[in-house]
Amino acid sequence: MEFVKITDTMRTAKDENKRFVPLFGTDTFRSWILYFRPGEHTDMHYHLSPETFLVLEGKASVKGLKGEERILEKNEIVFFGPKDYYQITNVGAEPLVLVGNRSEPFGGAHVTAEEKNS
Repeated sequence: MEFVKITDTMRTAKDENKRFVPLFGTDTFRSWILYFRPGEHTDMHYHLSPETFLVLEGKASVKGLKGEERILEKNEIVFFGPKDYYQITNVGAEPLVLVGNRSEPFGGAHVTAEEKNS
């Protein structure tokens, strides 16, 4: 068994200016914290395995490749299937903090829309 105090991890992300802080990882599963300052975002991309994000703090815009968009706020969760393109943007005035989980080890494929089209 492993345990993590999320508030300590969030503080580490903020104090050390880290977007990505790993929580747990095995050969078949991983969990992490993402920390976005206002206006920061990911690229449009997908992964080969299912993935979830839970909003701990802030407000996120989640966009799909076809332009669909949904705003997520604290205590909301989103699920992406394998190869679902998405982009996450902090659209709030405060930091956006997410907990992510994916059914693959750290270091899995990250395929951007630009890579797919080239």
